[in-house]
Amino acid sequence: MNAGGNPGALGFTKIQQKSMNYMIDEGQGRDDFIRYWKLMAEAVADHPSAFAAELMNEPMTLWRPWYMKTWVEVGKAITEVIPDMSVAICDIGEWSGLPSAITKVTGGKEFISREVMDWIENGDNAFYTWHYGDLPQAVQNMQAVSDKWNIPTFGTELGCGQFDAAKAANISHSYWHYSAYCNTGASFGNRQAPEDTFGACILGWGSGDSSACVNN
Repeated sequence: MNAGGNPGALGFTKIQQKSMNYMIDEGQGRDDFIRYWKLMAEAVADHPSAFAAELMNEPMTLWRPWYMKTWVEVGKAITEVIPDMSVAICDIGEWSGLPSAITKVTGGKEFISREVMDWIENGDNAFYTWHYGDLPQAVQNMQAVSDKWNIPTFGTELGCGQFDAAKAANISHSYWHYSAYCNTGASFGNRQAPEDTFGACILGWGSGDSSACVNN
């Protein structure tokens, strides 16, 4: 990881999958995750800038029935504290690739219980988050989800192409990322740590463009 890159296969190691299963399957792990977010809601309840909760960044798990149930149970706990808080739901890795043609025909609701879909479709709190994706298909896919599930979507981590396309489609959007908040490692001359360094410079730290999208 520290050598560079962000190998996706790390998300499917045995230890990572065991951790994900513990968090999203019914039991102590899920209970703790729900409690964490309820405590977070209590901590920010008086802050008007805290308008939404994105529960987990790019969760790498294939168990759609479990993770969708978990997002909804967390959402219920959060809205007990802040009734109008928006709560993110997402698919594996915040994937934007569920084909719009399939969603339009089947609703894109495979392996999601009726109870879970009722909370998503009939409430005022859920929004669907997505990252990147091929254009224009990613935007079309999100428009189909929004229509069939009766919820807004939000591209919470987008490059400039997706950022501009989401804006044009009137979809909420944010750019990833303007600055690399670190100066650690060989790229910065191997400065003395920790006295002359800040941050770890891991994952995608060097992928953003500090001048990108700033006028949008």
